[in-house]
Amino acid sequence: MRGFLILIAPTTPKPLTEENYMPLRFKKRLLTHLRHEAYRPSSIDQLADDLRIPEGDRDLFAQAVEQMRNAGDVVVGAADIVRLPPMGKEVIGQFRGTSKGFGFIIPEDVTRHGDLFVPPHSVGEAITGDRVRAEVQELRNPKPGHSPYVGVVVEILERRHSNFTGTIAHEDGHWWVEPDGKVLNDSFVVQDAESKNVKVGVKVVFEIVSMPEDGYAGEAVIVKVLGEAGLPSIETQAVIEAHNLPGDFPEKARAEARGLTKAFDALVDNTLANGGSFPETERLDLRNRLICTIDPPDAKDYDDAISIERTKRGWKLGVHIADVANFVTPGTALDDEAKDRGNSVYLPRLVIPMLPEILSNGICSLQEGVERFCKSAFIEYDEDGNVVAQGFAATLIKSAKRMTYLEAQAIIDNDLEEAKKHARTDTEVTNEIIDALKMMNTLSRRIRERRRRNGMIHLDLPEVELVFDQDGHVTDAVPEDDAYTHTLIEMFMVEANEAVARLFEDLHVPIIRRVHPDPVPGQGEQLSDFVRVAGYRIPKTPTRADLQQLLDATKGSPAAPAVHMAVLRTLTKAEYSPALIGHFALASTGYAHFTSPIRRYADLTVHRALTAYLGKTNNGKNSPKDDGAKYKLGRELKDDDACPDEPTLTQIAGNCNRTEMRATDAERELRQFLVLQLLEEHIGESFAGIVTGVSPAGVFVQLQKYLAEGLCKTQDLPVSDNATQANKRRGLHERALWRIDRRSGALVEKNTGRSFSIGDRVEVTVASVDLARRQMELVVTTAAMRDTGKAKRIAERVTAGAPDDPTGLGLTFGDVVERTGAQRRSQKSKSRDKRKGDHRKDRKDKGKRQ
Repeated sequence: MRGFLILIAPTTPKPLTEENYMPLRFKKRLLTHLRHEAYRPSSIDQLADDLRIPEGDRDLFAQAVEQMRNAGDVVVGAADIVRLPPMGKEVIGQFRGTSKGFGFIIPEDVTRHGDLFVPPHSVGEAITGDRVRAEVQELRNPKPGHSPYVGVVVEILERRHSNFTGTIAHEDGHWWVEPDGKVLNDSFVVQDAESKNVKVGVKVVFEIVSMPEDGYAGEAVIVKVLGEAGLPSIETQAVIEAHNLPGDFPEKARAEARGLTKAFDALVDNTLANGGSFPETERLDLRNRLICTIDPPDAKDYDDAISIERTKRGWKLGVHIADVANFVTPGTALDDEAKDRGNSVYLPRLVIPMLPEILSNGICSLQEGVERFCKSAFIEYDEDGNVVAQGFAATLIKSAKRMTYLEAQAIIDNDLEEAKKHARTDTEVTNEIIDALKMMNTLSRRIRERRRRNGMIHLDLPEVELVFDQDGHVTDAVPEDDAYTHTLIEMFMVEANEAVARLFEDLHVPIIRRVHPDPVPGQGEQLSDFVRVAGYRIPKTPTRADLQQLLDATKGSPAAPAVHMAVLRTLTKAEYSPALIGHFALASTGYAHFTSPIRRYADLTVHRALTAYLGKTNNGKNSPKDDGAKYKLGRELKDDDACPDEPTLTQIAGNCNRTEMRATDAERELRQFLVLQLLEEHIGESFAGIVTGVSPAGVFVQLQKYLAEGLCKTQDLPVSDNATQANKRRGLHERALWRIDRRSGALVEKNTGRSFSIGDRVEVTVASVDLARRQMELVVTTAAMRDTGKAKRIAERVTAGAPDDPTGLGLTFGDVVERTGAQRRSQKSKSRDKRKGDHRKDRKDKGKRQ
C-alpha cells in the first residue's frame, strides 16, 4: 500500500499525424462553418484563416479537407474553393416543426443549402424530433435569397416520441386529450377513455393512432393513467414518461450492485480486523492524508474530494474521484444500464440515478470517515498558479471532513460560529483543516486569474433555489448562495479534467472529450445587434477577449442577465466527442470529463482508460518521459479493451449527448411547470422584471424573483391616448404604433418615442398562464403606464372582483385574462362540424403542428 508518486511535467503534444484521429479534429468545425448562412465560397487557405487554424496545423487541415472531399463531405473546385455538396434527390434528417404548420429537416449529411423547408401540406405525420426521409423538390421561381428546394416527408424512419402526456377533457359527447408541451398543437380524440375509467382533468400517457389531417381530428389511445393533473407528483411522473426517462433498475443490475457492496464491505471489515492493513497493495494509501469533501447541504453522493499541501515551488493539489470503474465493468448488467441511462437526472425533489443508489450513495460515495477507492489526479503549481507537474494513481482514501459550501466559506472567512450553522457533521474543525482551506482558497484564486488571463469566459447568470411545501408545490424562490467555495471546487475540477485530457492527448490515445468549438462565424454579428439594444458595442466577429470585456462591462447592470444569456446562446453547445477540438469557453486546448463517474457515463469511460494507463505504469510510478516511451505506451493502450477505438467512442459519445439533452429538457420543463403553477395563483399581481428581448411581436420580460420569462404582446403595450386616437382616425391598429428601430434595435412607439430596450427594468402583471404549453403572458404595469392598455383593464376588474369568478379577480376567461391552452383548444372543439356521423371534426386549427 505504501509508495510514492513521481509527478511529470506536462508537455505540449506533437502535431497529430494521419494515422490517428486528425480528420475528426477539423471536420465538425469546418462543416459547421460551411453550412452557416453567412458563408461565402472560400479557398482552403482562407478557411484556415477564418477558422483560426494554427500555422503548425495548416498542412494537416489541408489533408483533412482532402479526406473530406474523398468521402463526399465537401466539394473542392477550381482555386481550391470549398463548398458543401449540392442537394440530392432525397434527404434524411431530423424534423423540426413550428406552430404554423410548416417545418424544417436538419440533414444528417450537410449540404450547401442548409436545413430543408417543408411546407404544411408536405409534413405528413412527422412530429418534432422524428428522423425522417424526405423527397427533395426544386421550385421553379424561388424567392430571392431563399433556397430553391423544399421537402416532402415520405417516411418516418424513427419516432423520437412514442408516448405523449396530456389531460383528459370531454366536449360534445366525445373524450379528448389535450397534449402537454409544444410538440403537439392539436387535441386528439380518445376512443378508449370509458374503458380506462378516466375522468375530466386526469393526466394520462397516450399513443397517437393517427395525426390530424384534412380538417379531421387525430386519434389516440390511452397507454397509462397517471392521476389528477396538477399534483406535483403526477406532473413529475408525466415529465418522466414524456421524456422517456428510465425507471427502476433491472433486478440483475440491482443484484450485481448488492454483490459488489457486500464484497467491498467484507474487505473493509477484514481490514479493520487486521489492524487497518488493506490487502490491495497496488493502491496508494492516502488514509492518513487530510482529504475533505465540499458539497451542497442536501447532497447524498460525494464523488469528489480534495487535498492540498505546500511545496517548494508552490502547492500540490490532489483531486480524488470515486473509483467507479473498479466496480462497474464492461459487459455487466450494471454497465449496460449505465450506458443506456448516460447520466443521472436531477428533477426538482427527485433524482433518477445512473447507478443504483447502493453504489452511488454507498461504496462509490466518498463519505466522511470510511475507506473508499479513488482515482486521484495530483497537480503541482507554482506561486502564480501555473501547472508545473502532474501525476495519477489508484488510491485508497478516508475523508476526514464533510463540509458544505457555506460551512467551508465561513471557515475561510474565520467565522467558526457561522460555520457551525451550516455543518452537517459534528467533526471538529481543526487547525489543519483551516490551514488547508485557506491554501485552497489562495490556489484556486491564482488558478482562476491565470485562466482568465488565458481567455476563460465567465458567465454570471442568476440562479434561484425553489422552495417547496410538503406536497411538492413551489411556494417561493430564493437566490442561490454565492459563496466563493463553489468557484473553488469548480476550478479544481476543471484543472483535474484538463490534466486527464492532457495525459491522453500526449499519448495520442483517443478518449471521449468534452468539446466546445469556437463560435460559428456570423453568430457574432447577431450578438452585436442584440447587445446594441442594451447600449453596448462589440465587433461583428468577437474574440474571446471581446466577449469577456462585454461580460465584465455589463456585470451588475440591469442588462447583465440578458446579455450574459445572449453570449451563452452565441456560443456553440458543448458536447461529447473524441475529436481534439478543445473547449472555447474554458480557453482549453484539450478537455475531458473525469470528475463525476457516478453520474456521467462519459467520465466512466475516461476512468477505464486511466485504469489501463495505471496498470501499465505501476500505478503511475513509471510514467513515460520521452517521446519514444510515450509512443510505445500509446500503442499498447490502443490495443487494450479499456481504450475503445474512435468509431466506438463516437457512438458512445453520441448516446451521452442524447441522454444529456433529454435530461436537460426534462429538468427545465418540470421546473418551468412548477413555477408557472405558482404564478397561475398570482394572476393580476405585479412583479419586478427585466426586459430580456424585443421583437415585432412584443417584449420578453423575466421576473426577477422566479427567473420565469413571459411575453408582453405588442398590442397590449401601453401607449398614450393621443397616439391611440390618432391611429384610430387613420384606421390603424395599435400594433402599428410599435416598430423595431434599425439603429438602436429597441422597440419604439413611433408617435410618443416610448421605447423598450434590453435591460430595462419594468413592473409587469401576470395576465395569463398556459400550463399545458408552459407559457405565460405578461402586461407592463410600470407606474407611468398603468392607465392605458390591458393594464388598465386588469386594474379595473381587480377592483370590481366577483366572488364567483374562478380567477378571484372579477375576470372571465377570454376577457382580460386569456384562456389557458386547454381552454382555448376546448373552445375550438365546440365549433367543429360533425362529419359522417362519427367523431371526426372540421377544426379551425387544422394542420398546425410544432
